[in-house]
Amino acid sequence: MAKFTVDDIVPGQRFEQRQGFVWRVIRLISFPGEDMMHVQLVNDRDHSTTKTVSVNALLDRNLFRLMEK
Repeated sequence: MAKFTVDDIVPGQRFEQRQGFVWRVIRLISFPGEDMMHVQLVNDRDHSTTKTVSVNALLDRNLFRLMEK
């Protein structure tokens, strides 16, 4: 299986965080002056809870794992 990269991340994908929370990708973000891409996530159970993390954090299998549809 090919390595999952930033180019594979699309809005709507769901990731499970190590603590059991499920997050859905809202959008990819490029901050001015930053080389690293980030993603904005929304909690699947509580849409008022969002977070922004670097793509590197999202792709770190010790922190998040991609959930199947």
